[in-house]
Amino acid sequence: MQTDLRENDEIIVDIKRLGINGEGIAFYKKLAIFVEGALPGEGVNVKITKILKNMAFAEVIDFKHISKDRVEPKCGYYEKCGACQVMHVNYNKMLEYKRELVIESIARYTKLNPRSFEIHKTIGMDNPYGYRFKSSLPLRHNEKTSVGIIKANTNIVVPIDFCLNQNDIINNINKEVCKLIDKFGIEVYDHKENKGLIRYIVVRVSHYNKEAQVTLVVSKKGFNLKPIAKEIMKISHVVGVFESYNDGEGVSIFGTTKKLDGKDTITETIGSYKFELGPDTFFQLNPIQTEKLYEVVKKATKLSMKETVLDLYCGVGTIGIYLSKFAKEIIGIETNEISIENAKTNAVINKVRNASFYAGSVDDILPKVLREKQVDVLVCDPPRTGLGEYVAKTIVKSQAKQVVYVSCNPATLAKDLAILSEKYHVKWIQPVDMFPNTSHVECVCSLSLK
Repeated sequence: MQTDLRENDEIIVDIKRLGINGEGIAFYKKLAIFVEGALPGEGVNVKITKILKNMAFAEVIDFKHISKDRVEPKCGYYEKCGACQVMHVNYNKMLEYKRELVIESIARYTKLNPRSFEIHKTIGMDNPYGYRFKSSLPLRHNEKTSVGIIKANTNIVVPIDFCLNQNDIINNINKEVCKLIDKFGIEVYDHKENKGLIRYIVVRVSHYNKEAQVTLVVSKKGFNLKPIAKEIMKISHVVGVFESYNDGEGVSIFGTTKKLDGKDTITETIGSYKFELGPDTFFQLNPIQTEKLYEVVKKATKLSMKETVLDLYCGVGTIGIYLSKFAKEIIGIETNEISIENAKTNAVINKVRNASFYAGSVDDILPKVLREKQVDVLVCDPPRTGLGEYVAKTIVKSQAKQVVYVSCNPATLAKDLAILSEKYHVKWIQPVDMFPNTSHVECVCSLSLK
């Protein structure tokens, strides 16, 4: 698209809607302009910072008028760290915006009419703070050691004393572990200098019984961390301490995790089911909303104890186990072998005898299961990249009467629905706010065979 705009130009724009990353979107002669921190209904004087083929980016110079839905962020780190994108929006209004993001994705990526089925109001939280029951934070040392959050789109670690989204037990444990790191004189890792020992502190707390486990993620092996682990065990709520080796960037915990002190696992619950969690077990970060999400899934499946349910991307088996008492059989598929072993263990713990779990690529195992079994209900909870064309087309051929799609990305959900809708009616979509104060939106989509 041709435009007469140039970088550093200053223009006044009206913000029309909110983007998928929480930015305001305006239009200048049909060119979309993304303005971080601006809200629909606001008039903004902006400076153009970047121009691409079909869009431009701008920063706020000043506001000509302010939206009535703008609020003062409660977090003192909000402008510095960027981990939350929408804390400046009234929470109830943000729930409306998240529903609108789903509607816009359907309109953009499919030929479906979003008005032809119900897109329900977003299920929010009574208290949209303190909902994260796991943190994985890098360390920074500046006179003293503190945890930090990597500023959006940079490698800069912003030191923090607390995070409003994290459970207070986690915030306190992080502070106390940092004090012990300084007391023991242990050097924290500096990625610029490529030296130091401890990269991250990972803390997981059980919402069920408030037990906590701490993992020290290290950049090299052979350092004796048992003395500090013994002191960490004295921190309130801590019942287990671990060490995990990671000599690269990115994901904090890898498979080379060993226990230094305390218990192997902590126990978490969803509804009446218990799950044993190790330091490297995948589990939803917001257990309060997870139960609400799974209740929506259960409603969508319409199980009557006669159905065979196929659970794709099943992780540690939580959705399948949650549905098990209402189904004849549960079959779970997951790529990660450790997760499948955890799923099998969780089935034993909960005395679930009608569930089986298989490790391997969904692309490979799904066709095999569909050849061998008459699947009545298919539940899928794929990663942010969605199902992809092959899996979506395989589901279309499955003849499963019900498909329940749990999505963490409205755009990839919509792209998959463009394929699934060849054989399935979209009955309704239910957005759920799993991550308040961020732009992320989870949703459950109920589909039935035409």
